[in-house]
Amino acid sequence: MDGRQQDWWSIGEQAPQGPLHALRRRFVSVPMPLFLQVVVPMTLVFLLGFVFEYRARVGAEEARLVTQETSVIQRGVHRVERELAIASADLHFVADLVGDIFDDDSTGRVAALERSLLAFARRRPGYFQLRFIGATGREVLRIEQAADGPRLTPADELQDKRDRSYFTGTIRLQPGDLFVSPMELNVEHGAIEEPYKPVVRLATPVEDAAGRLRGVVVLNVRGGQFLRGFERSADDAGIQRMIVNSEGYWLRHRPDVEWGFALEHRRSFARTFPEVWEEFQAAPQGRAESDDGLFYFDTVQTRGQTAGREVDAPGVNYWMFISVIPRELLDDVAVRIATPLLVTAIPFYIAVLALGWFVGSALQRRRLADEALRNLEQVRGAMMNAALEAIIVMNEEGFALEFNPAAQRIFGYTLEEARGRLVADLIIPPSYRETHRKSLEHYLATGEGRIIDKHVDNLTGIRKSGEEFPVELTVCPIMVAGTRFFYGFLRDLSESGRRAVQADPPGSPAAVPGGAL
Repeated sequence: MDGRQQDWWSIGEQAPQGPLHALRRRFVSVPMPLFLQVVVPMTLVFLLGFVFEYRARVGAEEARLVTQETSVIQRGVHRVERELAIASADLHFVADLVGDIFDDDSTGRVAALERSLLAFARRRPGYFQLRFIGATGREVLRIEQAADGPRLTPADELQDKRDRSYFTGTIRLQPGDLFVSPMELNVEHGAIEEPYKPVVRLATPVEDAAGRLRGVVVLNVRGGQFLRGFERSADDAGIQRMIVNSEGYWLRHRPDVEWGFALEHRRSFARTFPEVWEEFQAAPQGRAESDDGLFYFDTVQTRGQTAGREVDAPGVNYWMFISVIPRELLDDVAVRIATPLLVTAIPFYIAVLALGWFVGSALQRRRLADEALRNLEQVRGAMMNAALEAIIVMNEEGFALEFNPAAQRIFGYTLEEARGRLVADLIIPPSYRETHRKSLEHYLATGEGRIIDKHVDNLTGIRKSGEEFPVELTVCPIMVAGTRFFYGFLRDLSESGRRAVQADPPGSPAAVPGGAL
């Protein structure tokens, strides 16, 4: 065979070999619509899982911060309540001492009281003033904390306090009642003391043994001992903690915004965070959230109390302890949580994309296989229609399944007439049908057949008209999905058969009994 003939018979170039080629054959190219059809649902599930995990972790961290701040604030509240309870007990103790002198107002008795109160003040440095104000509003006795310890104020330095709110608010009360003032800056001789001295005044009426009102006892408690208790729990992570009064003014925060009710700047929490402040008015404890951050608060009631009723201090009823987790800190928490999640999620999502590609590749292979099968069926149909030989397909029971145009022309049956009938009744003379039946049973039982996979040219066939004629036959068994089929290829060796093929090629309308296929 010369080179030209070799080129004609050659199907194409030699197929490439190697692992890369094998990989390309296994993973076919995936069309983008199919890839998206597979990957988009997987991506949505992945994103839902990521968002759920992210929100769960952020929620857990926010809950931890809120729990931490709840604990800090509650400790501050309990400390203030404890300090107020101690100061109240001390006030009533002093009131009892003062009340005793009216039963015996001798000089010695008064001197003994002064010594007792000086000793008391020495043990209670948190009270920077202790005074007894007579019923007319004039100070009768005042003890002040000095650098070298408590001192008794000389008579010529005593002041008239009849117009001060803590006197007017207390003188109306019954003995045993307690007045608690708002926390404010101490004022002496009509001016705010500098440096500022936050003060809370506790006061109670004093009467003699006859039940006559003699005046009021006042303790000036350093506000710093309430405020510092909260400051000592401060956080370095950016969390802001503050104390405001019931009018929304800062008692403790940044120095430039504190004491707005007494100073000219008039700055307040209520004006700075109006929506949050409005939410705070609904309950004595809780939380609120705004664009500025997460707020948690608790309150300390500072109204005076007696056994059967409450006594309101004019204008102020409580202090509010507030913790603010700034939005910047919450955003930092979100970023800190999202970063490792993304580091983990990116390779995982790449794996999702790879899995989507593999699944898409498998689906594409299945589609290509189905398409190839459909094309193969079309090719098979075209081959059966164009074949010069009769092609008959038979199942294991011997029934005809396919009867191509050449078989229809040779034996005279249409496809509708032949399909579903025994092949032996269609093409085998009666004298040979029993032999055919036994041979088929023998082959099915043993796998051995005299004419299977062999070319036999000395057989006799029969047409629909009853005419017998010589044929040559080849039978090929094929297993499909566990079922055996037999393909029979027959050629009409008679003279009339050769003339018919020449006159009416297979596939033409005249070659098919009953008309065109």
